[in-house]
This record gives sequence, structure tokens and C-alpha cells, in this order.
Amino acid sequence: MTSKDTVPFGATAGSHRKQNAARRRWRAGAMASAAVLMLGVSGLAVRAADPIKVGILLSLSGNFAENGQQTLTGLKMYFDKVGNAAGGRPLQLVVEDTQSRPDTAVTKARKLVQSDGVSVLTGIVSSGEALAVNAYSRDSKTPLVLSGDAGVDELTMPGPLQNPYMVRITQNGRSVASAAAEWAYKKGWRKVVTIGSDYAGGIDTNFSFAQTYCKLGGKVIQAEWPPVGSADFGPYLTNLDRGADGVVVFEPGADGLRLARQYSEFGLKDKLPIMDIYAGLTFESNLPQLGDATVGMYSSLFYTPMLKTPENQAFVAEFQKRMHARPNNEGPNGWVGAHAIVDAIDALHGDISDKMKFMAALRAIKFDSPKGPISLDKYGQVIQTMYIRQVQMVDGKPENVPIASYPNVDQFWPFTLAEIESFKYGYKESKDSLTDCAHLLAKK
Repeated sequence: MTSKDTVPFGATAGSHRKQNAARRRWRAGAMASAAVLMLGVSGLAVRAADPIKVGILLSLSGNFAENGQQTLTGLKMYFDKVGNAAGGRPLQLVVEDTQSRPDTAVTKARKLVQSDGVSVLTGIVSSGEALAVNAYSRDSKTPLVLSGDAGVDELTMPGPLQNPYMVRITQNGRSVASAAAEWAYKKGWRKVVTIGSDYAGGIDTNFSFAQTYCKLGGKVIQAEWPPVGSADFGPYLTNLDRGADGVVVFEPGADGLRLARQYSEFGLKDKLPIMDIYAGLTFESNLPQLGDATVGMYSSLFYTPMLKTPENQAFVAEFQKRMHARPNNEGPNGWVGAHAIVDAIDALHGDISDKMKFMAALRAIKFDSPKGPISLDKYGQVIQTMYIRQVQMVDGKPENVPIASYPNVDQFWPFTLAEIESFKYGYKESKDSLTDCAHLLAKK
């Protein structure tokens, strides 16, 4: 028996051979496990390096093209600021033009998710588009961060439209409109005429103004509804009730520019003061074109480039470099939307495979922004400051100067959720009843 055949004391040669075989099997298994582990680590590294695709849905043509372009600029500004990366993973943006059409928006959303493989959708300017894409988001369980101006109230309220896969960091129609109503009543306006763009967002916004205004003691004495894309507002302006204390307007996009110009041409600017909800007329991009036509007009919004904060001043400077124009509200909306997406991805260290965890991370965001402090309520709706602005000449140029503010405004203010739910009628049943306070304040 050679030395290599020597067995330990008390062991037999057969048992020794069995031990050697067991050792060989253990070593082989360990090596295989190590190989699998290395492959797993390698796979994780590859997955960590894979880009997270963000689908951007915006109106880049049609009535809301300017709104869409400003939102896109704001989105890209923040994504660029963080190096187009979040949670240790690169971000890849895929942009689609919704053409200001709800059916096109859904088609593009489906394409982004099913063909391009995006993990989150964002953007959307029009309320009609938001309603359509919200349904697709809910049905397909695709996270949706509304970073465009779509403000229809019901999207973030308890009810049939509620979507656990959606948050909105921009605004809702009620909060901006209610700030306008509060200020108008305190200003001494007791009777107003409303002019509203005839689509979901316009009806919802002017309804919200009228309901709050009625609660305070005011009254809408006339309501006009020009269709989207109106070229001639003459018939509506000729028909205005001159006994009103002011005119309350919601006309976004190119319609706002046309109405502002025609309002001045009709000689009404100095006779019937305007409160411009959402600043469709006093849109920053409109001011240079309109000259002094808007000077003196009031507006209600959650932003003005004239805010003297470090966040806003840095934002305005960078935005002007990119667009050679002053930002309106959609620019910072896009910036805040991108910030929210990046913060949520960072909170999950780049792993957003669990969509509910991703949505929870989105709802937990809290940061300062060009608009002011940003947080979300439990329904995924932004809480932020509302500003009353007035167009004034500053250094020889018309600017939206803040003259009043309402901090920490939630989506139900100045009502509670219980009060909102106690009303018998919503905006869908109230388009033709804005002059009837009894209807607007009726309880179930």
C-alpha cells in the first residue's frame, strides 16, 4: 500500500474512497454555485446599467403647442441637471406629440408602453387628453406623472376616475379658480361675467370659480363659452354685460393671445377689469407680443417668473438661455415633474419594478421648486402656493408681478372634501347654470 493509499486510523479503505468522492462532489458544487453567483452579479450589473425609459406626452402642435414646448423645456432642464440619471441608472426620454387630441394621446401612450418599453409616462397639457390617458394608465398599470397643465378636478378626487398609478404635480382647476374667486370678492367685485373655453378643463375651472364665488356672496351674471380654436371673439365681447364689476376668463393656448388682443381693440381693458384664471391671456410668451394691451390685467396662478427666490431666479436664467423667452407656468411644471420622477427613482435605488412602491415614493416627494414648496396629498395631488399677479411695466417691459399669495393650497380649498362631496352637482351638470348660485351650492 503506497502512502497515497494510507487511510486514517479507524477508517477502512472503502470509507476513505467514499469521503474523497464526497469531497470532489462538494468542490464541483461549490464551483458551480460560484459560477452561478458570478453570473447573477453580472446580470444585476447589466440590469442596473439598463436605462429607465420615460415617455413624454405633450401637445407640440395644435392649440396648446406653446404650452407643450414650455413643459418639455422644463422637463429636460431638470433631467439635464441630474445628468439624465437616477438611482444609478441612465434615463432615456421618448417624446411624442399628442397634437392636442385625446384619441391621439391614448394611441401615443399605448405605443410608448407597448413598443418603446417606457416605465413611466409624464406630460399632458389638455384635460381631455389627461382623462383619456388616465384611463389607459389605470388599465395598463402604468405609472403616470402629470407634469403638464391638465387640471380637471376629478382626476385626483375620490371617485370613479381615481387612479392608484397617477400623481399630479401641476395643479387642479379648483385651486387656481378658488384663489381667483377669493381675491375678486375681497377686491369688491360682486357681479362678474365669465368667459370659458368650451371643453372639460374650461367648464371645470369656471364652475369652480363660480361655486366658490357664490359661497362668498358673489354672483356670475353672464357666462360665455367660445369653442376651442376661436378666431373671432367679437360676438362674445359685443355681448358682454357692462354692468359687471369684472370679467373672469379661462382661455388657454393660442385662444388666450387672440382674446387679449381683441379685448384691448374693443376698448374694454380700462372699462371691465379682467381676472385671468391660469393666465391664458397674460401668458409670459404673450406679453412681448401684446405690448401694453394686458397692462393692469389680473391673473391667478401658482407661478410667476417674478418670484424672488434662489430656486426661481436660477430656473428663469437657465430657461431663458434655452427658449429665449420668459417661462410661464408650464416650464416650472415640467421641472417639478422631472424632479419628482428622479426623487422617486433615487428613493428606490433605481429598482422601480414594484410599481406600487414607485407610486408610494412619488407620493412622498417634498422639495423646494421655482413655484415654491412642493408636496402631495394622500390622493397624489400637489399642495402649493397660489399667487395673484398683475401685469405691470417693469424696466419698460410688461411682467406678471405677484400682489397676493395663498400658501399651502390643497385641491379642496376653500372647502373640505366632505363639503365637496355634499354638493349635488358637479361641473358636468353645471355648464349652463353658472349664473344660478342655488344650483351651484345645492346639497344632495
